[in-house]
Amino acid sequence: MPWISLIGFMCSGKSSTGKTIARHLGWPHFDTDALIVERTGMEVHEIFMAHGESYFRRLEHEIVESLPPERDLVLSTGGGLVLNEDTMHILHVQGPIFWLRVEREEVLERSRRPWAARRPLLEEGEDLLDRIEALLREREPLYARWGQPVPGGFAHPREAGRHILALLEKREDFHPYFGAEDGA
Repeated sequence: MPWISLIGFMCSGKSSTGKTIARHLGWPHFDTDALIVERTGMEVHEIFMAHGESYFRRLEHEIVESLPPERDLVLSTGGGLVLNEDTMHILHVQGPIFWLRVEREEVLERSRRPWAARRPLLEEGEDLLDRIEALLREREPLYARWGQPVPGGFAHPREAGRHILALLEKREDFHPYFGAEDGA
């Protein structure tokens, strides 16, 4: 099982949770948004403004395709990555996918924090909660289709990470130190 992938809506804690899991396992952590920014030299909101969402989704797919399929890694994805079935199929083949669930009100509260600024799809429309609702209606069936749900409400991403690690330890096909960089 080379990859552990995290999917979920914006502000669900995928990046922080992914880092926690990777640190625990001694595996590298990759974040699709960060890799896109590194590759293009543009921030996500700049890509959306200059080239649109479909271009960004193609970049996501290219990033996922470029990751080493034989390597143990933890992957945090962008909130809309589930919209591309081909990309999701790659994640599915590579290992378990966990859906970090978050309630609408929590997304609204988190989206107003400084670290969550510049979310291009949440900048559209006059009522932010309506925009969140519309995006969740579109994406939640896809999150549910592809990912094992991880309940929201954790006080910190470390807790979500520990919860996912506990779920992984119950899997017969999970060997946490197979390929770990620290050799433990």
